[in-house]
Amino acid sequence: MPESTPAAAATPGLAITGEIGSGAIARVVVVEDPSNGSRYAGKILHDRHERDEGAHRRFQREAELASRLAHDNLVRVWGTRAIEGRTVMLMELVEGPNLADHLARSGVLSEPEILALMHGIASGLAFAHSAGVIHRDLKPANIMLAPRSGGHPVPKIADFGMARASSFASADKGALTVLGTPQYMAPECLEPLAVDPRTDLYALGCIVVEMATGAPPYGGATPLAVLDNHRNADIPELPAELSEDLRRLVTRLLAKAPGDRPQSASAVVDALDRMSQRALALVKGGAVMVAEARAESAVEGYCARCGEKVLRELAVCFACGLAQVIIERGSNSVFVTGPGRAPNKLDSGLRDRLVRWLRANAVVGLDATRLEGKIPRLPFTLLTGVSERSAETLLTSLSCLGIRAVTERGGRISHRGIMRKTGVLTSRTAMVTGAILGTPVMIHPALALVSLPLFAVTLPAIYGIMLAKSSQVWVTVLDAPPSTLPPRIGNRLLELHAIVVQIQERRHRDALRAVVHRVVALCRGIESSDPNRPAIEEEMEQAIGLAAQATLQMDRLDRYIADPNFDPSDAHSRRLMHLRDMWAARLLDLTAALDSLAARYAQAEARLRAETQEDINDLRAMVEALEEVQRQ
Repeated sequence: MPESTPAAAATPGLAITGEIGSGAIARVVVVEDPSNGSRYAGKILHDRHERDEGAHRRFQREAELASRLAHDNLVRVWGTRAIEGRTVMLMELVEGPNLADHLARSGVLSEPEILALMHGIASGLAFAHSAGVIHRDLKPANIMLAPRSGGHPVPKIADFGMARASSFASADKGALTVLGTPQYMAPECLEPLAVDPRTDLYALGCIVVEMATGAPPYGGATPLAVLDNHRNADIPELPAELSEDLRRLVTRLLAKAPGDRPQSASAVVDALDRMSQRALALVKGGAVMVAEARAESAVEGYCARCGEKVLRELAVCFACGLAQVIIERGSNSVFVTGPGRAPNKLDSGLRDRLVRWLRANAVVGLDATRLEGKIPRLPFTLLTGVSERSAETLLTSLSCLGIRAVTERGGRISHRGIMRKTGVLTSRTAMVTGAILGTPVMIHPALALVSLPLFAVTLPAIYGIMLAKSSQVWVTVLDAPPSTLPPRIGNRLLELHAIVVQIQERRHRDALRAVVHRVVALCRGIESSDPNRPAIEEEMEQAIGLAAQATLQMDRLDRYIADPNFDPSDAHSRRLMHLRDMWAARLLDLTAALDSLAARYAQAEARLRAETQEDINDLRAMVEALEEVQRQ
């Protein structure tokens, strides 16, 4: 539709000729221009809302935001017009159903149609986000499907009634309220300050699940139950018949933390384009070059307090702030003292919990094989030969598991409880031994001349055996594999604990974690012989510092903005919101840049592998040719 088509020059000639549908706030009508036969859609507030100043302001705000957006995958809006005495938002008329109606009729969609619709929706979001607009209520009912001859319908995102500017400083007070449709609301939607373009990407993931399975990813008896599932339930798996690429992308879109999702809608478009290229290569029988970004590092352990994933290079859990176990050689030992009374055995449930945690964190250099087979008596020597700092971090984690422990400088018998337990066990064993050796004396007193010396000789041996058993070390300290991170990166990571514990909001710690995990993955993946490595290391160190500063500042600013007395119209408040926008934009750009760098390196590696395979094929062909000559 040409930009000049709407009757900006002939508004009086527009007429309302029919009604398309009606919602809670407004109804949608057909608007015609008799002078040229053009037809449009018009949105009109219900009478009861037309007199509502707040509803009218939101209506005008929607028209203002949506009129900025001109894209094939967005329903075009030309602002408001006065038609037949009513204020009408003039929009593009899409001659087709919305996606919700299409799904109700068609049920589950095929993967090619899912990919086509997903690509169009992501493209529309990418344009809206680049124009500074977040939709906030993306759902199938708000996606119109324009018919296209000989192909899948064209999705067009509509209804920006809940949209807001991505900049808080240019948003109205409604930007700080909770809005959306529960089935498609990201976990962070309950915290309006956390909403950003990645919130729309989560909704896109929900829509894809519905296209693939016939239902949104999460349900519930009440809206609050649905929202709770968004925050806490496992990410559902798509049907196995769908491609692994699509399932992996949807899993990333539905990540609970925004930092774990693709960082922009354009990144989703790029991922879909790569999937199409691979699919086309397979159809043509060509080589498939897989080049996915290393967005996340492998899980290497779990926090004892909250169970969240941690990496061995990190000294802190971003989810709860707990200092993580660091194994360094030293002269300290750790002794488990409870719960329970000595010399009774440790509770079997606690032993199992301890074994599971040690096994999950084996990468730090702890081997719990001995502990898996038996339940030790209290107190017992858990491990020896670690530094005081290592011992303290281990005590903290053990406390979170419900286990009491202490550390002592020295070896396996340096805790006096070990000696007391040895004495108790020796006494018990000596009594049994004495009873056995005393039995012959009851038959004939003269045999005491043999039994008593034998008991005297046996007693030291009993004590030695009990001491060895009582002081047995149950966990072996191994030499953990050396970190592949550059020392300057490792040192910067060790400094993060002091910053993480200052950040109160979980979402900001998650944002910092997302950056750090990307940095770790990149640094691990770059070969030491790469001439660009020193420069990349320097940039990665700065990236960690910038992310730490940004998240700390945003956490402080959000606490101020969330105050009930905060006035967005105040000049000082506006400056603070501008400052928050700056930090948020920098952090988002930084995370996206790390993804882009990882993707480029992955593509370079894939290209190198493909070229290497071509060289191998050429070499094989030459060898076969020589063998054929030799046979002749």
